Amino acid sequence: MSDPIFEIGQAGLNLSEENVKSLINKMVNAETPGWKGSDVTVKSFPLELAAAERKLQPLAPRIQGTHYDQSQGALAPTGNPTDLALASKGFFVVLGPWGEGFTRDGRFRQDANGSLVSSTGRYPLIGEKGPITVPPGSTVEISEYGEVRVDGIVSDRIKVVEIGDSDLQNLTTVNGSFFVDANNSVNETVVQSPRVVPGYLESANSSIMDGMRDMILQQHYGNSVSQIVKERDANLSRLMTITKNSQ
Repeated sequence: MSDPIFEIGQAGLNLSEENVKSLINKMVNAETPGWKGSDVTVKSFPLELAAAERKLQPLAPRIQGTHYDQSQGALAPTGNPTDLALASKGFFVVLGPWGEGFTRDGRFRQDANGSLVSSTGRYPLIGEKGPITVPPGSTVEISEYGEVRVDGIVSDRIKVVEIGDSDLQNLTTVNGSFFVDANNSVNETVVQSPRVVPGYLESANSSIMDGMRDMILQQHYGNSVSQIVKERDANLSRLMTITKNSQ
């Protein structure tokens, strides 16, 4: 027969481990533009309590999934005209092997073919007419409305889409900065008047200092759970010894 204290303790340690992984990821990517932090989600306590009362099972924390914080990070100037930030809700749209992807990482550059692509060169930036291409040697400017001007003439406009709050958690992350609609379950709306800020980048919405603070709290939590499990194990050992000696 399993011991409920051990089950609860193991579940608590598993939760702590996942939280630590999430915090490490936040701190590692604290300097990545447009990066969105994530948190481990746990099943609602009232639902778990009701299940425990019906099934007489131990009330342990159950990991439910991952929640991505889509709040906006601070905007920082770079002086690079193809670095872009959004001063409102929404995402830039890029083209990847999975189809359209969504990002607020505005580090775009012109590749050898003239296409505006992500910082890695892998994902072309999408405009209203498709992937945005600028003839090599041309002067490119991007307006606050997302208009792409080539040698002073508007050639396209950057596609910016807004995704409802209820659909944001249906997105699947590629790397914390790029997201995809893997299940085709997200409703997106093209923003007609986006607020694009050229020459700026959106910072990650997490910080190293916050991550370190939360890491200390997780360490205290993990130590407390471990101590409870050790005390339980010691008490059971003493009980078994007393029972054996009394026979």
